[in-house]
Amino acid sequence: MDAGVAVEGLGVSVGAPLAQAAKGTTHWLVERWDADAVAWVRRKTGLVEPDAAVFRRLKVASYRTTEVVGNVITNGGWTRIMSLLTGGGGQVLDDTHTRIGVGDGDTSEDYANTNLAGTNKWWEPVTGVGTLGTRTLTFQASFGSSVANFDWDEFGIDVTSGTASAGNTVGALLFNRKAGIAQGTKANGQVWSASAVLTFT
Repeated sequence: MDAGVAVEGLGVSVGAPLAQAAKGTTHWLVERWDADAVAWVRRKTGLVEPDAAVFRRLKVASYRTTEVVGNVITNGGWTRIMSLLTGGGGQVLDDTHTRIGVGDGDTSEDYANTNLAGTNKWWEPVTGVGTLGTRTLTFQASFGSSVANFDWDEFGIDVTSGTASAGNTVGALLFNRKAGIAQGTKANGQVWSASAVLTFT
């Protein structure tokens, strides 16, 4: 006696590309002017504390310029972005409430960060309005001859609740942070500038 068994199967699969994750990263630029350049600009302009814009206007070249790419936008930073997008409110990153900070902490950046990690840290208000471009936002701050004179191992941008002023305390919100930047040690008498270009993709 013969027996036969037949089984048919039909399978359907759908290939769909994974959605691209939105991200924001920062291109940091550090320019440095030594004590001799600072003294020359002071004599030329009469300014006690010239900022980066003055050095550029007088065509005084930075003795060293370096770049660092990367950051983590903190949970607080993303929450603020989402709140502003949905009309939930919150202080915007404008020229009177935004600062760039540097510190000597080298612990890795994390979404949960609410401050720079270093023992030494210094925040300077950004100069001028942040420049808005296609998917980019640019800020710049100058660090005068008597401040931030320590190892620069981390960057951050914060948002203050009141009018921004220089100091060593983080504002109401740490927007982003980048660690392990190894920019060297700023010495007394030098002026350094930090620029940050945030790009969203």
